[in-house]
Amino acid sequence: MSMSSVLVRHSVAAALLLLAGAAFAQAPAQAPAQDAPKNLKVLPKDWTRPQVINVMQNFTAALGVGCEYCHVEKEGAPPDFASDDKKEKDRARAMMKIATDLNAALPTALGEPADQLTRVGCITCHRGVPEPKQIGEILSKTSKDKGFAAASSQYTELKTKYYGAQAYDFSEQGLIATARPLIAQNRQDEAIQFLQLNLTLFPKSAASYVTIAQAQQGKKDNAAAIESLQKALAIDPKNAQATRMLGQLQPKK
Repeated sequence: MSMSSVLVRHSVAAALLLLAGAAFAQAPAQAPAQDAPKNLKVLPKDWTRPQVINVMQNFTAALGVGCEYCHVEKEGAPPDFASDDKKEKDRARAMMKIATDLNAALPTALGEPADQLTRVGCITCHRGVPEPKQIGEILSKTSKDKGFAAASSQYTELKTKYYGAQAYDFSEQGLIATARPLIAQNRQDEAIQFLQLNLTLFPKSAASYVTIAQAQQGKKDNAAAIESLQKALAIDPKNAQATRMLGQLQPKK
């Protein structure tokens, strides 16, 4: 039997503790019967309510949600934690199993002791948001479905809500990373709009001008591309990519 199989079968509780990202305090030896959690399908069935609540609190922090995201709530009543009526609860269970199996397999796959490896947890992908998409994917879809103005407004809303958090990349590279796939999809005008928005936020972004030039090349507008590359080099005279592209576009003397 492989190490990963043994770990999966015999260390589920320990893996889930690490998955939650916290060391849990021992529960009272004898918890009241009414406090015993019900319908546990992934977490160990003998876990006490304090142990389960600690895991749930880490989930809410990792996804930026409340109990109602996975659990049924009725007005004036506490959440029905045992109910399976919400699909989000089944998805959470599935992801817990996937993460547990992955963490169990890592020592063998990477040839490193388990205690020296970084564990995969909810926060690894979610970073404080329920749906772990990159900002470029979100903005690209909005731009395609509703137009650039809607995407620009959405960017402002997300930045207002999440700036300073780990959810999305609002650095200079964030909108550049949004634009590059659009160029590959022949959506050059949208790419240029995102890059121009980036320049309003980061006026000295030579990389934005270089990427604009790539979009302009895709439109067969070499004159505009040359102008954009010259702007990039005015900001960063040592920019090797801009220098190379400009050499390819300018007529040989």
